[in-house]
This record gives sequence, structure tokens and C-alpha cells, in this order.
Amino acid sequence: MHFVTTGICLQFIGSIVQKLALVEGHTMPAQSTVSLAIPEARRSLARMFIDLTMAFHSTIFPLGQEPAELDADLVLVAVAVLLGHAEGHAMNASQIASHLHMPRSTVTARLRVLVERGLIVRIKDQYYLEPDRAANVPQRDKFELILSQGFAVLGPFLSKTDT
Repeated sequence: MHFVTTGICLQFIGSIVQKLALVEGHTMPAQSTVSLAIPEARRSLARMFIDLTMAFHSTIFPLGQEPAELDADLVLVAVAVLLGHAEGHAMNASQIASHLHMPRSTVTARLRVLVERGLIVRIKDQYYLEPDRAANVPQRDKFELILSQGFAVLGPFLSKTDT
């Protein structure tokens, strides 16, 4: 199921890259041996995506207790819970599964891990950030640095899409 989730993320990144390429007047190359269109923006976007995924993952586990392999599905489920909470409509497992295009069984297993670790709470079949996490942003400086570095490069490209 990692492949489905990763595929969705890559489709999202691909759509942004295509927008950036069109703004710059580039066409998308058919072969990987062709020079990469807008390499700086694409590199920045890819780095920002990876860094944000790693940062979210690191907030799930205590320092020094991170697993050897990153679980992208766990990160996506945690971020979906955060999104529902932030938008004022917490989601249940089925809604999260639908939102992420992920099997409900995968979502339920990841929600169980997040509840066991004390990162989220379940109230009437809906999931919320744990109250302390809702009130505070773990590793906020790390997230701000990743976003500021990424948008320093992407900003000029994105502002061209507004015109």
C-alpha cells in the first residue's frame, strides 16, 4: 500500500512541477536523459517534500527511538488527523481512508499506533491531535526552516502562476 500512497504524493508533486514548467515555457521531457526543466524549483520541491515527511515522522517517535525504516503511511495518516482537526471537522477512519485513497485496514492500523503513542486521541470515532500537541507544535523550528528554505526557491516560480 506504500506504493499507492507514494504514487498519490508523486502525482501531486508532478502536477506542481508541470505548472512550474508551463510558467517557464518548458515542455516536460519524454526521457530521463533529457535535461531537467526548471531543475532548481523541482529539486527544492522534492527536498521540501522529503524533509517535511521526515520531520513529521520524527515527531511521532521519541528521539533515538525512530525505526530504521520510515513509514510514509503513518506520516500521512498523522497529517490527515492534523488536517481534519485544523479544519474543524475531525475525521473517522473511513473518512481518512477515503481522503488518502488508502485501505481502511491500513488507516486503522496506523491510527492504532498513533493512539498508542499518545499522539492522537479518539473521541466518538473521530480522531484529534492529543491536546498538548494541538496547543504546541513539536519541533516547530525545524518545520519553519524547511518551509522557509523551500519557499525561498519556489516563491518566484509560484508568483508567476498568479499572473
